[in-house]
Amino acid sequence: MLRNGTRHQKGVRAKPIAQVEDDDDDDYTEEEEEEEEEEEGEDDDDDESEEEEEESEEDESDEEERPDIVVHEGDPIEGGITMWFYRGMVVLFFMLVPSYFWYRWLYTIEWDVPYRMYYQTTICVAEMFGSICVMMLAVIRFPNPWAYNQRPPAVNPRVKPRYNVHVLVPCYNEPSDIVLSTCEAALQLHHEWAKVTVYLCDDGRNLEREKTVMMMGNPRLVYLARPKYPGVPIHGKAGNLNYTLKFFIFAKKVPKDTDVVIVFDADMKAHPNFLHHVLPYLEEDDRTALVQTPQHFFNVDHTGDVFNHQNCTFFFGVQTGLDSWRATVCCGTNFAVRAASLAAVGWFPTESITEDFLLSLKLTASGWHCRYHGHVLTTGEAPEDLRQIFKQRSRWCTGCFQVFFQVETFMWVRQLPAIQMLCYFNSIMGYLSTIICFPVFLVIPIVSVYTKTHPIKELTTVLVILWIGYFGCLIIVVEMMPRNFSRFSGFLGSKVNYIMWWCFIKGMWKAVRGRLGFKKIVFKVTEKKGDGKSKAPGEPKKDGEKEKLNEKGSGLTDAEVAIMYGLVDENGEYDEDDVQALQEQLAEAAGVAEDSRDSTRHDMIFHWVVFVSGFIVAVAGGVSKTLDTLQWGWDNTVLANISVAWVIINMVPFGMALGYAYLPHSKNVHGLLVSLSWTFYAMCVLFCLAAMLTKIAYGNPKFM
Repeated sequence: MLRNGTRHQKGVRAKPIAQVEDDDDDDYTEEEEEEEEEEEGEDDDDDESEEEEEESEEDESDEEERPDIVVHEGDPIEGGITMWFYRGMVVLFFMLVPSYFWYRWLYTIEWDVPYRMYYQTTICVAEMFGSICVMMLAVIRFPNPWAYNQRPPAVNPRVKPRYNVHVLVPCYNEPSDIVLSTCEAALQLHHEWAKVTVYLCDDGRNLEREKTVMMMGNPRLVYLARPKYPGVPIHGKAGNLNYTLKFFIFAKKVPKDTDVVIVFDADMKAHPNFLHHVLPYLEEDDRTALVQTPQHFFNVDHTGDVFNHQNCTFFFGVQTGLDSWRATVCCGTNFAVRAASLAAVGWFPTESITEDFLLSLKLTASGWHCRYHGHVLTTGEAPEDLRQIFKQRSRWCTGCFQVFFQVETFMWVRQLPAIQMLCYFNSIMGYLSTIICFPVFLVIPIVSVYTKTHPIKELTTVLVILWIGYFGCLIIVVEMMPRNFSRFSGFLGSKVNYIMWWCFIKGMWKAVRGRLGFKKIVFKVTEKKGDGKSKAPGEPKKDGEKEKLNEKGSGLTDAEVAIMYGLVDENGEYDEDDVQALQEQLAEAAGVAEDSRDSTRHDMIFHWVVFVSGFIVAVAGGVSKTLDTLQWGWDNTVLANISVAWVIINMVPFGMALGYAYLPHSKNVHGLLVSLSWTFYAMCVLFCLAAMLTKIAYGNPKFM
């Protein structure tokens, strides 16, 4: 077995991504590496600084002659008339909100009927809460509503910078072909300012993977597997990264401002020009601690992204606004961070399973800047199995609530300016608005159809005008993106939360349960397909696989765990109690081992309930209400079906999820599914508008 952190001596040079005339000065040479290592080993800091200054002076003349590296890419999408139109809609929305709710409270609530008063005020409060969340989003997006294909800042340093780039690829039980492909892509990162070393941080301690890395023979690729001891918390991904940084890379030296840590998830393959886009931000401003880039997935098409994996409105809308306020949210992968800044806040936080979000909060509260660069520089794989999708979204929700349920978080938040405080609170408000508002808006049309108890007392001309303006501005503020994006991007970004409502409820409950100490919250890895060699649900397992599944803990025998994690003494024996305790810790971190199953039968129950209930209400309620109101005229008939149309609007997201689960799995089918869902949604909204205008045109009687 290889020793932890073993470097392999046969070097393989990475291919450069851009042609530079002076090849000798294009990257670190072997002599420069040796000089740097000698400088790090000296005890006299003054001598070390003098040597660095001399080295910089020698390269200064060469820097003036070196041509700029130009990476030819697509045209950036920033500014323009549409951006000013969006800002105008934000201003109009802020003007309409107080007018709309002033009229709602004074003229649309039946204060003299107690049970209707409580019902209508509850709806109005929920509606106001949703509006507050939208207003927070509008404030965040206002400076820079969107950006795509951004260019890095132009910097012209007098002295060529020398960055030590440490690329960390954490993994656990992902397929080796995915992990190794990510490492190979990271080895292709190249910049004249940087010396790149890739660390494969294997928390699952895969011996075959370790052997493969050794056989690759690349001195810039390092395999690491942290030891695990009974009673010592594992802390999931954050603990894995911290071990590599604290006990290997910076075990004997203090991180400098020129030490940069880059993290890629096991399935995120970096594009070769990643450093050309990221390093200029760090060089431009010494206060910039972190630079985040968007995520992109090869197995999901923008037009058929049912579960909004690409998340265009967030990565190219919300994040660009957060960057304007220097409060970018770290997403856990595809980012670069200064090692010195990271060490100053205690490395990666272990208080939450979403260590990325808490890290950006701590950095911003400590006076650093977290920047965002809206340019796709990595390509990954999105989960396709429904259970993995729901598990991933639930984990994000749990981690976000976990952060804000801690007293220490408010000690960090109170150090922020008001606008940055709003930026970070917006993260949890997005989950809360879905959790609170969705069930209210789901029940309203059902109650209106069957009980004749409506959310408003009377439909007046003023109310219709205010509501049309308010609702139209709200849709634009939340969903508007430039024409270069798919017209479904904003629609999916806002409606997918309905699909995830049950996941958000479970995520919040896990955070509450963990805060009260009932059950510990653990980080669970999202499984990926890899090479696609997965067994069918009914395929029998081999004897060896059955034995491992039946083993308690990590799926390994006690002897294997004892050898792997250094619990064997000099006599070749190990303490069974220590091994058993470690097995339990590994089992807790890995989660419950489950057989392959059809997710559509187990994870779509909630979606079936909502969809079937909505269908029954839409058909039975619509027909009965229409027949019941024919005697009152056409205007009342149309008005009675407004609630039915809204039931269908609520059914649309769940219909998309069920279609994804049961229809053939292809991009064309998913694209057609999203297109039909958007069409049904738009038709129902237009029907509601037409019905209200018809009601006004034919008179204005009170609701029956």
